[in-house]
Amino acid sequence: MITGFDHFIVLVNHLDTAIETYRRLGFDVRVGGEHPAFGSHNALIALADGTYIELVAFKDATRAAKTFWGAAVTKLRAGEGFGGFVLASNDLANDVTRLRQRALRVGEPSAGARVRPDGQRVEWHIALCDDSPVGLLPFLIQDDTPRALRIEPATQGLGGRARVHQVVVAVKHAERASQTYSALLDAEPIRVKNVTGDVTGYRLTREWGTIVLAQPMRRGNALADQLARRGEGLYALTLDVEGVGRDRHELKQRGIELVEDAGGFLIAPEFACGARIRLV
Repeated sequence: MITGFDHFIVLVNHLDTAIETYRRLGFDVRVGGEHPAFGSHNALIALADGTYIELVAFKDATRAAKTFWGAAVTKLRAGEGFGGFVLASNDLANDVTRLRQRALRVGEPSAGARVRPDGQRVEWHIALCDDSPVGLLPFLIQDDTPRALRIEPATQGLGGRARVHQVVVAVKHAERASQTYSALLDAEPIRVKNVTGDVTGYRLTREWGTIVLAQPMRRGNALADQLARRGEGLYALTLDVEGVGRDRHELKQRGIELVEDAGGFLIAPEFACGARIRLV
């Protein structure tokens, strides 16, 4: 069964630069390793609830474009930012069968691996939805090696105080997307809209978190811009942080631009490699 959020992918041009960018935000960023077969390498930011943010760059974009990262390479050409997100499974084969019975396009489980800087090999299986890791739907993952080898628990920094509160997915057709996500999550979609009326969509809530499907109702806002430039997919991540007032002060002291809103603030995307990360 699907057990919750696993991780959130941020596509970046240069991994070393992205690592420094997120360390400036106060996150404890650790080099993850390389995916030799896929032309990519990564760094990881553990969060307090066991999820993590993955910074992904392509050492060999030509090779990556020929793998399951193909759509991600295209999305990165349009600009840095969120690529997609991943849900954890404790029975991947059964989940694939179940979701196919609900008419979702889910691929066969396939093996993945990377080699950490210390030489430790980490292994897992994934199943893509709609043949893409960075499209409308998340993909599913199940560990073959112990999860602690893939991501060490958060112990310090902003990530050590942050838990996933909500994700927002940019969609072209909210009604259609709500039916697909309802089948994926076994959750009832609840109609929602923002206070200005220029975004409509649905909220789906499970015991492990909330996903909002957001469709722009006019051109010219940030959501519509993402859809036009980078297509459907993960748009924003909201983190529930202990001591958000302290984080606001510290980020401002470091020269980070913040956009205030009710209950918290958004880190200006240009200070987070294009990702929209909100703290509440």
